[in-house]
Amino acid sequence: RTPPVHPLRTAGLLVVYVLVAVWLSGCAPRPVVEDTRLLRNPTVSIGAITRFEPARFDGRWSIRQSGGGDWDLRAFEVTQQSGVWRETLSGGAVRNAVIAQRGPGILRLTYTGGDQRDLWVVWIDPDHQTAALGDPEGRFGFVATRAGTARADQITAARQVLDFNGYQTETWGERP
Repeated sequence: RTPPVHPLRTAGLLVVYVLVAVWLSGCAPRPVVEDTRLLRNPTVSIGAITRFEPARFDGRWSIRQSGGGDWDLRAFEVTQQSGVWRETLSGGAVRNAVIAQRGPGILRLTYTGGDQRDLWVVWIDPDHQTAALGDPEGRFGFVATRAGTARADQITAARQVLDFNGYQTETWGERP
C-alpha cells in the first residue's frame, strides 16, 4: 500500500514546476521582427543610459554605422547650453532643432515646423567619445563617434549594447 501524499507537498511541487516553466520560457529565442522597416525588435526592452551627462555630449559627432531606417543622419552637433541641435543628412541637407532632455539619456528634438523626434542614448563610453543611439520603436539606430576619435573596441561595444536592446546590427554598414 502506498502512503498518502500530503496536499501541501503536492501544491509545493506544483509551484516549483510552474516556476521552472516560467524560468525556462525566459530562455526561449526572441521573436523575430516582422516589420522589415524596423531596425529593432520592439518586443525587447530598451533602456537609455543613466550616466549620460548632457554637457559632455556637446560638440560634433559623426555617424560611423547605421542600419538605415527613417532617419538618414550623417552628422550632428549639440550645444546643450543653448539647446540647439544641428544635423546633417545625406546629400548635405542641414536641419536645426531645439533639444530638451526628457529623462536620463532621452532627448527630444523639436524641429522648425513642429516635428518632433525622441533620441535615446542607449550607451555612451565613459569619456563621451562613442555613443549608441536609437529609439524604442526601432525606426533608427546609429553608432556615433566624435571626429577623429573612432576606436574599434568602442564601436564594437556600442553595437553589442544595441544588439542587447533588440537591434540587429550584423547587417549595418560603415559610414565614411
